[in-house]
Amino acid sequence: MSDSPAAHGPRSRLLLILGSLQAGGAERQLSDMANYWSARGVQVTLATWNGPEVEDFYVLEHTVERVHLGVNGSRVRLLSLVAILAGIMRLRRLIRTVRPHAVLSFIDVSNVCTIVASGGLGVRVVVAERTHPALRRSMGLRWRLLRRICYRHADLVVAQTRDAAGWLERNCHARVSVIPNALRDLPSLNCPREPLIVAVGRLTTEKGLDLLLRAFARLQSRFPEWRVCVVGEGVERDALARLSERLQLTQRVEFLGEVREVDHWLARASLLVHPSRREGFPNAVLEAMGMGLAVVSADCRAGPSELIEDGVNGRLVPVDDVDALARAMSELMASPSSREALGREARQVRQRFSQERIMESWRGCVLPEIPWASESDGHR
Repeated sequence: MSDSPAAHGPRSRLLLILGSLQAGGAERQLSDMANYWSARGVQVTLATWNGPEVEDFYVLEHTVERVHLGVNGSRVRLLSLVAILAGIMRLRRLIRTVRPHAVLSFIDVSNVCTIVASGGLGVRVVVAERTHPALRRSMGLRWRLLRRICYRHADLVVAQTRDAAGWLERNCHARVSVIPNALRDLPSLNCPREPLIVAVGRLTTEKGLDLLLRAFARLQSRFPEWRVCVVGEGVERDALARLSERLQLTQRVEFLGEVREVDHWLARASLLVHPSRREGFPNAVLEAMGMGLAVVSADCRAGPSELIEDGVNGRLVPVDDVDALARAMSELMASPSSREALGREARQVRQRFSQERIMESWRGCVLPEIPWASESDGHR
């Protein structure tokens, strides 16, 4: 048996905080982290700012305590000052009740509120940025100013890339560590690859799916057997559907909405196209590479270039460049051997970003002085 607090004494306690557990990259990462830590004997509470009327997309183990703070969905930044303060006080009461060894929050506005709620309680506070902060244009001026003030009071700020970490150090004078996303355990699916392009992500302007449609429209006559499936939901769905109609792609492009078994689409597809204008650290690209899928990604600031070496394990193209995107897609659509070679090299991300390796980095940041039990010792 492991000689650890989880095996012989009071269990380590963690409080994780996020806007919601709706479909999204940050939500997937935090729910996976909650399940991983709980399996290793840590007492995990996961709280979200939304209320129970917002359905969770990701499944938590029964050993993870689930709490809703009930702050009108996850759109904290749009609420009145009174509602925000009420939510902060609820979180403060929760911290006093749970008495965690550490609090970990994801995403900027949630991070600011968590730092304020934790003030004077003597708990370790770690917050994580999930996009490059310089590119987060939807964050209002007041929240940006509060971030600059509050982040220096966190015990640690975690960034996903070196570029984002440098920005946080310069602009927020925070103590920063870099931890990329972990690659979850992927299934072994033996599906024949189809002439299929997949795109995975929220249907928002920043994901650049309009560029994919425009690029594919230029290629559709040359590759009549190919089609596109878009996995995800978002505010741009109707606009993208209208664009698909204007480009005469309605018989070749399918919008699938939110899909739990995205692995099956990654196993069937021959190409993932990720034309984002902005990124943090793209889970869709990481998981596609882990499944041995050839990837074409926009070389947007931070994220894709830390995963892809152009021409070796994927392709990088300039941001907002439909011509370059169409050329890269065409080259790979025409060459099964090139797709196979890129996919073979891409699978090496399974080692570089393995969950065990990345979660050990998180352990050092969140609970640096508290070991936990092995998975087999977690619940005795």
